Amino acid sequence: MRPIAAFTVILAVIAVVTSEAAGLVAGQVERTGRVNSPGPDWTEAYHKNGLVIFTKDITEGRRVIAVSEVEVPPEAVFNVLVDFEHYREFMPYVKESEVLSRTGDNEMVTYARIAPPFISERDYPLKVRLTRRSAAGDGTPKDSAFKVEWIALPEAKPEVEGVVRIKLNEGSWLVEPVDDGRHTRLTYTLLTDPGGLIPDFVFNLSTTVAIPELFDAVRKRAVRATTGRN
Repeated sequence: MRPIAAFTVILAVIAVVTSEAAGLVAGQVERTGRVNSPGPDWTEAYHKNGLVIFTKDITEGRRVIAVSEVEVPPEAVFNVLVDFEHYREFMPYVKESEVLSRTGDNEMVTYARIAPPFISERDYPLKVRLTRRSAAGDGTPKDSAFKVEWIALPEAKPEVEGVVRIKLNEGSWLVEPVDDGRHTRLTYTLLTDPGGLIPDFVFNLSTTVAIPELFDAVRKRAVRATTGRN
């Protein structure tokens, strides 16, 4: 058993490794799809079907950086990521999701409760910020990049008896155009500690199963919204 961030990715949106780390990896994704390591102290934990995942265990928990490409435009992917009220319909393990409050169009407080296999339920209120910018070109929609960033806000909602409250959850989704805006480079970062004691096999599944499931759920939802197919 280990009290570290075994359940990193199923906390989808459920996350900041730091903005600098996300930018570093995003900048190292070549047109060939190859992704360079963020640094010598990071481990390439997964590389399959175009998804590359790096992990780094630290005292506070686990840091994760995951990068892949999605065959739809960035705005379609961004719309999926910010559809917080409907996460339970398509995000892995999410049982409840809602927006608790909004400050304008770009800041909000969200809440999600998850039921991961083998361990007790977890929940996490988050303070979320949305940004949109020109990636580098003429500022047209095909050139737009998006970012979803969040930090834990555990006091935003009373704790539920029997549900473990996640108190460290910082991360981001970076959504960038590739192929002249037809496709998306998607970078996910997370720093979290899910609390409690996590069995070793769940720790391993968090990387090899949960993160790929997360990316696949986002991809399928975005493709369906854009083309009507899975």
